[in-house]
Amino acid sequence: MSGKWDVRDIAAANFGTYVDADGRRRVSDIVVFFGLPLAFGAACGTLRYFDHLHILDPSKLVGGIGIFTGLLFGLLTNVFTLSLRVRRDEGLHPDHDIIRDVRDLFSNLSWAVLVGLLLVILLVIVSATHDAKKSLGVGWTVVLVAIFSHLVLTILMSLKRLWFAHQNVSNLPPKVAQ
Repeated sequence: MSGKWDVRDIAAANFGTYVDADGRRRVSDIVVFFGLPLAFGAACGTLRYFDHLHILDPSKLVGGIGIFTGLLFGLLTNVFTLSLRVRRDEGLHPDHDIIRDVRDLFSNLSWAVLVGLLLVILLVIVSATHDAKKSLGVGWTVVLVAIFSHLVLTILMSLKRLWFAHQNVSNLPPKVAQ
């Protein structure tokens, strides 16, 4: 795989944040971030199968999800700048809580951008291959709902990381006048 578009490091960094305070892997995170979206997608697929749920004209979602993903990318660049500033200007040890929180936030937002991009690509494919007046099939319903749900959960985790970083601001050492 070309190093220019290989996203395995982003995936590894994101999944590396699925740990507790002691650094131990949390199975519950895997269940929540993958099992819950799959279950929700399967439930929506079941509703679609029994003709109780209809996703019509997914092309209308492309613009909104695309803009949302672009805004996430902009936020990611701001977090990158924050990471540089905290490391350089504050001179904190790499294990400091804020450094860890900002690093995890960067990993989670990077993953969210990738998931948003995947969702946009899938929506474009579905829009190009399906009649806008007919409901999407069960398979597409499951896939799109599961990926969208995973994206929402990833954004919520990013919000939590930002909240934790904000709470740790009081732990910063006082600024020394130069």
